[in-house]
Amino acid sequence: MTVAESIKQFCSYFEREVDAIGRVEVANDPDINTGAGNQSRYRKVLYVTAIDTLANLRFHKSAYPQLWRRNRERFIRFLKEFGSWPEGDLVSIHFLKDELEAAKLLDKPLGRHVAAKLSNFSTEDGGSLPCSEIDEPLSTLLALAITEKEEEVLHEYQHLALFYRYRNSLVHESRQPGKAMEVFDSNGGPYYHGYINDPRWYLAYPPPLFEALLKRSIAAFRAYLEANQIDPYCMVEDKARW
Repeated sequence: MTVAESIKQFCSYFEREVDAIGRVEVANDPDINTGAGNQSRYRKVLYVTAIDTLANLRFHKSAYPQLWRRNRERFIRFLKEFGSWPEGDLVSIHFLKDELEAAKLLDKPLGRHVAAKLSNFSTEDGGSLPCSEIDEPLSTLLALAITEKEEEVLHEYQHLALFYRYRNSLVHESRQPGKAMEVFDSNGGPYYHGYINDPRWYLAYPPPLFEALLKRSIAAFRAYLEANQIDPYCMVEDKARW
């Protein structure tokens, strides 16, 4: 099999997986009290598992022995370089405000900026708010940071980092974090959902986002393999006794 044929076969497999994951169904409705049997959660787990697989191959231990050992850095870097996710680089203003308040940093320039920004939005009528309408680029907010703690928090609450934390909840805890209501007819972007009489906004990463990230990652990884003439199967480790 030529390298071109290997790339085509490999990427076609993952493209079929995307379609298969989208068809996963649960026979019974999820449990109202516990959420067990949530169909969208199962799909999300499968989507991030596929993304993990591609990230492991892109930064294979033979070429990236140190990065390969750091799951968080590897996953985030792969999404940043291959996911084509505009909101990924944005910093969640809501998460940021809570952290700055806990660290008693709201009276600093960054904290005052965040508080002023949030004052323009209210959950009084409920509904949802696209993250792109309120969250800001890391570079914009770093210009306002004057302490090391603020800079650390800004990186921690970029959506790329938050998505990894969300992934960990799905994979390691078998749960979806947060209390946001998922809007399935959304355009796939992350958004905040608010409830009447609750001043907090809750972050939502809807199923279409997971599907879109995986599709874009496959396409970008295919282009990377083709440009560098890499046979992906050379990086797949097959244990004879499995």
